[in-house]
Amino acid sequence: MGVSISTQRHDRVVTVSVVGEIDVAAGPMLEHGILTGLEEPDVDTVLVDLAAVTFLDSSGISVLLKGRRAADQHGCTFRVTGADGIVRKVLDLTGVWPLLSSESG
Repeated sequence: MGVSISTQRHDRVVTVSVVGEIDVAAGPMLEHGILTGLEEPDVDTVLVDLAAVTFLDSSGISVLLKGRRAADQHGCTFRVTGADGIVRKVLDLTGVWPLLSSESG
């Protein structure tokens, strides 16, 4: 299964919704979605919704952490939401969940 990434803006919040598997092939698409959201004028929050993600590997985690760093540099809030099941377990086991689920900016 591949991946589908869409973005939606509501007021000053951009939500990047991901469906499918985040692996080395999908990482650049996710990174592009996050960075594009951060570059929108007057955006103060980027949310990455992983509710429909079925697989996440280390390259996907790397992209999420890059997104967090980029948001910090832009003075924006960055948060991952909807992580459940195996995706949440991977984020918990690697110790990155607190960095991705707390507000920044």
